[in-house]
Amino acid sequence: MTHLDNLRKTLDADGYVLAVDDSRDDLLDVRISARDGICSDCLVPKHLMATMIAAATGRPSESIRIAYPAEVRDDGTLVGADG
Repeated sequence: MTHLDNLRKTLDADGYVLAVDDSRDDLLDVRISARDGICSDCLVPKHLMATMIAAATGRPSESIRIAYPAEVRDDGTLVGADG
């Protein structure tokens, strides 16, 4: 199990789903959604989450873009994104 899997498991236990797109070399796109009834504003600040993800992946935190539950629709797309 990787460190990112450990973070995913921890978030899952609290009712959050972590999705990671690492298809670009220069950017790690992270989306965290909340299951029904789970607080969408109860996560650590994004800069702390980026630090945890950077430690888990070995990527610099500046190359990690995070979307939190209020920014992610049920289908996984970003609020305000076209398509």
